[in-house]
Amino acid sequence: MLNEKDVLDLPEDLKKQLGVKSGAQVEVHVGTDELKISRTKPIEARKRRWGMIILTAIMSAVFVGYFMVRKMYQVSLVGSESVATMVLMLTTLSGLLSFTTVFIQLKRQSGSAVEAVSWRNLPTVELACTLISFMLLAGLFWIAGNLFKGASFDLVTSTALFALITSVEVLAINSIVPQLSSRLLTNIFIAVIVSGVILAMISNQNLYWWKHNLSFLGTNEAVHSWEFNLALIFAGLILVALVDYLFASLKRLFPKSRQLLVLRILLTLLAIDLALVGVFPNNVHMHPLHTRVAGYLIFLVLTLIFAIKWLLPDISKDFLHTSWMIAGALLVGEILFQVVGYLSLTAFEIMAFLLAFSWLVMLFERLNDYLEPIQNHKYVIK
Repeated sequence: MLNEKDVLDLPEDLKKQLGVKSGAQVEVHVGTDELKISRTKPIEARKRRWGMIILTAIMSAVFVGYFMVRKMYQVSLVGSESVATMVLMLTTLSGLLSFTTVFIQLKRQSGSAVEAVSWRNLPTVELACTLISFMLLAGLFWIAGNLFKGASFDLVTSTALFALITSVEVLAINSIVPQLSSRLLTNIFIAVIVSGVILAMISNQNLYWWKHNLSFLGTNEAVHSWEFNLALIFAGLILVALVDYLFASLKRLFPKSRQLLVLRILLTLLAIDLALVGVFPNNVHMHPLHTRVAGYLIFLVLTLIFAIKWLLPDISKDFLHTSWMIAGALLVGEILFQVVGYLSLTAFEIMAFLLAFSWLVMLFERLNDYLEPIQNHKYVIK
């Protein structure tokens, strides 16, 4: 039995205009200044499924062809020529192609959530999703490589494994693109940076990294330092995409706001600086450069916190008070570390990271609130 809230009662003349009958399914798009009703197209879902099957088959054929040309009939799980390497190359490429195809299809459909995304945002959002996919797959194979050391498969089994991973990747992309939003990108940004840091901490637990500093996780002395640095680089690039996507939408609500333009520039500089912290790890020859870009990161966050009252339209008192409390905690932590000597370098870095990161997430949630309510609902015609 259908829920009443999922049933839409429309006048007969509007039904004729939409070309729908009782029992037909429609999608309602609610925007900040618009409401669109469009028919759902199950045929598009079938096309995407066939596209997934065809793309998986093509990539699997490339996978088999490569190893047959190399005369390798036993394929390692991880390594230079392995299932992991081919997945990182071909499966990531499959996700990129699928993302582009589905985005273009949905962009041409009236009433889809993607319609609100400008064509200019496509490269940055596409890059962010590709980087996330690559990082997720790399992390999964790193875990698998540690769990199943020395594992290898015959060509048939390895091809089946590759095809399964590729089909799941394409299916996930097909499901994510229709739900694309700034809030989704915000959640992905959080997941990438948190998971990257935690994986780096776990992999270096036997080296007692906490006796050095947080930046030790990205140095040559750390185990798998690329994970920590890559997480920072990817998080910075995702943040660039998120800022570009978010402020392109906010520009329609506040077309002549100079404050939002300044806020956008500061957040973009913050994203670039975050990526540079990963590009220049705290090795001996890069220590001065690493320290400088890390210092800029704290400076930019404090600038944003103290200036947010003037940069963000209609800022709430609760958010403002929370921002000042976080800024105060950062300053107190600086005094306890630099002047009093109570905090160790590691404790200070972790505290500063958590406070700054928490405030940044709160800021993006506040910016996302300006774009609400923008959502899609499916109804059945009464």
